Order: sequence, then C-alpha cells, then structure tokens
Amino acid sequence: MHPRFLKTLGAVWLLGASPAYAADSIGDELTTVVVTAASVDGSTFTVPHGMTVITAADIARATSSNLGDLLSREAGLNLKSFSGGDKNASVDIRGMGDTAVSNVLVLVDGVRLNESDLSGADLSSIGLSEIDRIEILRGGGAVRYGDGAVGGVINILTRPPATGAIRGSVQLEAASYATRALRANLNGGAGDWRIRATAARALSDGYRQNSAFNRSDGSMEVRYAPSGLPIPAEAYARLSIHEDTYGLPGPVGAAAFAGSESDRRHSNMPFDGGSVDDRRLTVGTSFDFGATGLLELMHTWRDRDNPYVIGYSPLLSRTDQASRIESNRQESQLRYSLDFEALGHTHSLGLGGHWLSADYIRRENGENRLSSSTHRIGDLDGKGGYAEITLRGANGLSLNAGIRANRLESHYLDEKYDRVCVSYFPPSGCVTGYLPQNASENTWNNQAYELGLTWQATPGQVLFTSASRHFRAPNVDELAQAAADLRPQQGVTVEIGWRAQPRPDTEYALTLFGMRIEDEIYYGQDGLGNSVNRNYDSPTRRLGGEFQSRWRLTPAVGLNANLAYVRPRFEGADADVPLVPRLTANARLEWRAGSALRWFANARYVGKRYDGNDLTNRDFPVLPAYTVYDLAARYAIGDVEFTAAVNNLLDKVYSTTGYSSTYYPMPGRNYALSLLWRF
Repeated sequence: MHPRFLKTLGAVWLLGASPAYAADSIGDELTTVVVTAASVDGSTFTVPHGMTVITAADIARATSSNLGDLLSREAGLNLKSFSGGDKNASVDIRGMGDTAVSNVLVLVDGVRLNESDLSGADLSSIGLSEIDRIEILRGGGAVRYGDGAVGGVINILTRPPATGAIRGSVQLEAASYATRALRANLNGGAGDWRIRATAARALSDGYRQNSAFNRSDGSMEVRYAPSGLPIPAEAYARLSIHEDTYGLPGPVGAAAFAGSESDRRHSNMPFDGGSVDDRRLTVGTSFDFGATGLLELMHTWRDRDNPYVIGYSPLLSRTDQASRIESNRQESQLRYSLDFEALGHTHSLGLGGHWLSADYIRRENGENRLSSSTHRIGDLDGKGGYAEITLRGANGLSLNAGIRANRLESHYLDEKYDRVCVSYFPPSGCVTGYLPQNASENTWNNQAYELGLTWQATPGQVLFTSASRHFRAPNVDELAQAAADLRPQQGVTVEIGWRAQPRPDTEYALTLFGMRIEDEIYYGQDGLGNSVNRNYDSPTRRLGGEFQSRWRLTPAVGLNANLAYVRPRFEGADADVPLVPRLTANARLEWRAGSALRWFANARYVGKRYDGNDLTNRDFPVLPAYTVYDLAARYAIGDVEFTAAVNNLLDKVYSTTGYSSTYYPMPGRNYALSLLWRF
C-alpha cells in the first residue's frame, strides 16, 4: 500500500485517541431497514452478502460533491471517470473493469437507471440533496432484479414526502473552475396527501478545456393514502426531469499527462460534446392486507434523447456529423411479501414479476448523407419472475433461498442511407433510402439462484455464507457490432462473512468472496482481427474480500475505514482483467470541535491498474496507483450551514482510466464553498 496512505491511517488513529470534547455523539445507529435484499430481521445486519448503507446523515457529513465520488469511498467500489465528475462516469463493484456499466445494476427507488446500451447509468441525473439513503449490495440481487446484477446492486432511495407543514431548504454552491449551483427542496403534506418537490441548476467550465456542463434537474412526488379504507393503501406518482449539455474533452497522451498542468487540461477534441433530455415517470400503489401479506405494483415510463458529436471534423458541417440516441422504456413490477408462522418461528415469503419493453435508435453521421448516415435500431422485450423465502430456526440460524426465471427477446436492425440501382431497370428504378444491412433476432432464457445461511451467534454478531448464480444478456450496443456467436454470460458468486456490532454506533464487517464467470462479454478482437463484442474464450475468476468499519473513538471523534482486495484473473492465463485495481482503501475522520463546528478529513487509495486495451498485461504501461486527500469544515448557526472544502489537497496527478497509453486527467487541487438554509 502507498506509504502516504499508511501514514494517514496512523494519523487518523492518533487523532481518535485524543481527549474527548464535551459534545453530542456523532453519527447514527447503524442498524438500518433494508429493501434491496432479503435478510433475517429486515435489517442490513443480517443480509447474507457484503452490504453497505449510506444514510442521508452520512451524505451530510461527507466531503463529496457528486454521487460518483461519494460511492467511490465505499469498500470495493472504484470510480471510472472520463471528465472528472459524475457525467460519463461509472462505479465498479468487485472488479468488473470496463464492463461495470453493464455488470453493476444501478436503481433509483427500485427502478433501473442503466440504459439499454453501453452508456450505463447517468449518475449526474441524481442530486445528493434528493437522496434519503443508498443501499450497496455486493454479489447479490440477481434473484430479485435479474439481468446485470453481477458485481452488485446500487439502490438509490430518494427522500419520501413527509407529513405536516411545508418545510424545505435552499443551497448555494461556488467552486473551482467557475462552478456554481443552486438547489431547492420542498416537503410536506396535509390530510391524506403528501408532496415533495426539488429543483436544481448547476454550471461549470470544467477542469479541462471542453469539459464544461450546464445541468438542470427537477422532480416531484405526490402520495395519497386515503383514510377510512378497510385495508391500508397508498398510491403515488413520481416525475423526474434531467437536462444537460456537456463537453467531451477526450484523452491526452502520456507526454501531456506527465507534463504541465496546462498540458493535462488541454483537449485535442474541443468541439466534441452532446446533450441529454431524460424524463422518468413512475406510478405505483400498495395494499397492506395485514396477516395475508403486502402487495405492491409499480409502472415506469422513461424517455431519453441524447444528441452528440464525437470525432468532430472541420471538413464537414456539424449537422452532417451529428449523431443522436433516442430510447424509450417501460417497466412494470409486481411484488408480494408475506410473514407467516410455522414450527414456532416467523418466516418470510416474497414473490415478484417484472416486465420490460424498450425501443432504441442510434442515428449516426447526420441524416440522409449518402453512403454515410446510418440507423441502428433495436428493441427489447423481457419478462421474469422470482420467488424467495427466509426460514428462521433455533439458535439464531436462518436460511435464505431464491430462484428467478428470465426471458429476453431482442430484435436488431442496421440501416445505411444509400442508393441502389439494378442494371436492367431504367434509372427511375433506382432506390435511395435507409437500406437494411444487418439484422438479428435472439431469444434468451436465463435463470438465477441464491442460497444463504445466517447464524446470529449473539445479538451483536452474525456469521453468514451465500452462493448465487447471476447472468447478463448482450445489450443493443453490443448487438450492433457482435460476433456471430455472441451469447449471454453466466456466473456464480460465493461469499462468507462476519459482521459485528458491539454497540449501536460501532460496526465491523469482513466478507471474502469468489466469482467465476463463463462467456463474459467484452469488446475485443475475434480470430480474424476484427474488433467486435464477443465472449472471452476462457472463464474469468475474481477472488477477494472487503473489510468495513465505523466507530466512535470518542464522543467528538468518529472514524470510518475500509479496505478491499480483488484478484481479477483470466482462467488459465497469467493476466489480470484490465482497469481493475487489486487494492483500494478509504478512511474518513470526523471531529466535532464544538457545538457548531465540524471538521472532516478523507483519504482514498486506489492501486495500480492495467491499461484498458491490455489483455495480456504486457502491451502498455500500467496506470499508477494514487492517493487523494480531501478536507472540509462545516459551521452551523441555527438553520444556516456553511461548508468549505479542499479536494485533492496535495494536487495529485492521476487518472482513473486509460487506453493504449492515453489518459483522462482528474482535477487537481480544487475548492468549494456551500451555504445551506433550512426552513
């Protein structure tokens, strides 16, 4: 491990041993109700997988300014960013590498945020102020959520509408690179109605040339729980709108990356960029039948429009080289849960169904340019169902079991704008238009299984083990440039772990895991030297573990620390999966210096990774390890809060990703100020 990081951990420990200040305790109790996974008692403490919950209080105490950075500070989660923020960024869990956008499932209130292509989940569309908590489930979720829950599941749960008088907050932020933001929230209700509304606007020049963004977000949720019904019931509607424009600065070469600050901030692609218009509407209802169970229904519509230009050429007009992605998706979910008595214990049963319909079209190289403009058209229709049960026995023993069956039908068509004439027809017989090039139809049936055993040896100590089978089918982008035999991947994850909670504000967890995937999907060369989406010739194996801890060293000092290791290997070959650091570690210290002032310090270490195009680990230099330090202070006066932060305190030069010895520099030392008023 980097020696500076070891020194930081040592300093944090010494600070924790300092005398306590006369102040209220820091932090919340750690036992939290979980909705993403089955557990023995409904809390995170008894989930038979590695799991982390980030609460709203944790977010308030973090020094992170965006969702990607916040997630990267948890055990075994690694950020891959192309522009220094959470736009065009992804978070890896357990060493999936470049395919984390498809092998890590991101949900918002239980609804998929991942797109039907390789763009992944747009983390920039979720503001930190909207989040009530985040549940990070490692190695599980395939039974409940299906396709893509391979490395794990990140379920972001937004703040629910509250009852009572209208309350809210306004936040102003100013930061380096001409960054400024305004966010507002309102929440309240009366009688049977509750409502929550948020609005945000953020602008920035960005760290690099052509990395500017202009972002607007809005959301509203209305809930109705009529009184006087024979059974408790609730209905809700949730609307989210995200609009942005952004630049795509592209990579820099090795010489520029190792050169001056000006060299790193320069872009060789000053005219690349795009915009997004993303709208999501979810409606749902629930019926609580008491002893006969809880029924939940939900339906989501999503419409996303993404025009962009990549590889701009001054020889053509911008219109003639513009591309556009248009996607529409509908999802329906049904869930039923029941607690029942048998053999002197209370057990739990869960049943669910999921239906998906998605349409996708990518228009490339303008419209109606002869022999150049193309359409890539795809649609997906999927359905699946699952059943899971938790059986509780004597002496703290419990068994979780689940099964899922999934069916996905995909249709793909490639069109090119061209002119075709047949010699024995007159010239008037020529045809000009979008002519079919390639087409494919696929039907895949996949299954997922899970078996977990939990032993609560004492009220504050749990041992668990689990085995799960997961799968991922090719998405529309992968079908567009696919090997003839491209097929879904199948994998198995096995875990064993220990979790201890000696007191409500202290918790330790250790999880060891092994993952083996057959037919893992990636982008690489086939036997003829063509670059296509294909399956690895040999299985991949990932072995590792995560250690997590959080505790109060004194009533005024709290410490969170985690360490993760993964060995991502190709079976039968002496090579790691590219872009996966074997070792990552984080430490965060909070010190309450008085009734109003808090100090925060964070250190994040990421080990070396192999180049994204280096399957043999011998073709390109490795991406070096890095350690980044952040500091922040927060001062509260009544309902007003001031925050000042310094990120990348030591001005570390680093990149989270790179291909063929080109890199995407992350921001150097930067500053942020924030003013929050609650009313």
